[in-house]
Amino acid sequence: MRVLVLTETDAGCGPMAAAFLRGYSTSMEVESAGRCPMQNIDLLAVVAMKECLIDLSGYQPKAVATLDLSTFDVIYECPDLPLPTNVDDFRELRDFIKNEAYLFFRHL
Repeated sequence: MRVLVLTETDAGCGPMAAAFLRGYSTSMEVESAGRCPMQNIDLLAVVAMKECLIDLSGYQPKAVATLDLSTFDVIYECPDLPLPTNVDDFRELRDFIKNEAYLFFRHL
C-alpha cells in the first residue's frame, strides 16, 4: 500500500507523521509532501524525532505537484498545525502527530 501524507509545508507535521506510519507497518510505502513546501525541514522537528530514534536530518520537503497522485492508494491529510518555536512545545506536537498517525493507521 502506498500512502501520501499531505500537509501545507511538508516541514514538520508531514515528515513526522510519515516516519511514524513507516514504523507501524513495513508493508506500507509512505511519502509526505506539501502544497507549498518550505525549503528545509524544521530543525526542531529533527531534534524532537531524534528523541524517538528517528532521523529526519536528511529530509527535503517536496511539493505535492511533483508527484503522480494516481500511484498512491491513500492520501492522509495530516493535521498541519503551526510549528512551535521551542523544543518542549515541539515534543508535544510530535506526540500529538504520533497519536493521530496511529489512529489513521488503525483505520486503514
